[in-house]
Amino acid sequence: MPDPSITDAFAEAAALAPEEEIFYETLEFRHADFVDDNGDPDSLWLVADTQDLTAPLEADAPVKGGQWVTFMRSAFSGAIRPAIEPGATPEIEITVDGVSRAIVEYLDLAMESATPLTVAYRPYLDSALSDGPQMDPVPTFEAAEITVSLTGIRIKARTGIDLRGAFPVKQYTITEFPGLAGR
Repeated sequence: MPDPSITDAFAEAAALAPEEEIFYETLEFRHADFVDDNGDPDSLWLVADTQDLTAPLEADAPVKGGQWVTFMRSAFSGAIRPAIEPGATPEIEITVDGVSRAIVEYLDLAMESATPLTVAYRPYLDSALSDGPQMDPVPTFEAAEITVSLTGIRIKARTGIDLRGAFPVKQYTITEFPGLAGR
């Protein structure tokens, strides 16, 4: 996953924290088995808010790219922005409380499949809603563990980047590059 960069508007709003600015954190749960009534690819769209949010996706989004979609209001929390630590694969843990039957049905489809569930995080600013997500590229994660309980769901997801190996991948050894030894 490339390093996502935030827009200047988002950076300014985050730094100044104006009282009138509203931040929307959204999640997209994407899976090959998620389709709409017409049989077209679809996703489960959630916003951490008390009201639904209709907002545009980035033009190159894998599902409904460049279109406006409705993110369903939801109560989710967790480490949405992953911590980057040496020797660890970036991971997020999301808890969604009070999930509806529709959400559980979508996740059941994903859990019954061998194809992994993808989670995308998109922050939006109310003042720049029509500009689309405030991160480019949109960070995406692959669900590693999904737990459904009576009160909600918990998802652990990881990036496709494995930071446990050496970087750079090519190792420059004295045997292969004797000039590294010095004199």
